[in-house]
Amino acid sequence: MSTVDRSPGDLARLLADAQHGPHYSVRAALALIDGPPPPRVAGLLAGLTGSKRALWTGIAQVTGTTRPPGDAGLTRLSEWEVEAARALTPDQLTLRLDGRRAGELLLEHVREVLWTAGKIAAAAGQVRQA
Repeated sequence: MSTVDRSPGDLARLLADAQHGPHYSVRAALALIDGPPPPRVAGLLAGLTGSKRALWTGIAQVTGTTRPPGDAGLTRLSEWEVEAARALTPDQLTLRLDGRRAGELLLEHVREVLWTAGKIAAAAGQVRQA
């Protein structure tokens, strides 16, 4: 299945699982950390929040949809993006942003969220070993 063939619901489910799923998600990785996140993890979370905001601001510009809430932190922004992805139409997923289809960018973002979860989990292992 190509990226363009993924439905808005598929992409919303992938985003929800990558952020909040019980395994291999940002939430699951954060659960491995005792206490407040160390600076490295806080930096990863800030980077992910900024990435989400930039991606969805661009998608809103090309699709005419609502921009992400400016005051939302990572958790609220992640919940918002799942609903925003679900609300997109298949035609909107084919619209181009910086030369790439919105659906491709969303799938790449899912990969980024999972990559960040892995980095957080690795940092949590380093924290527990210290």
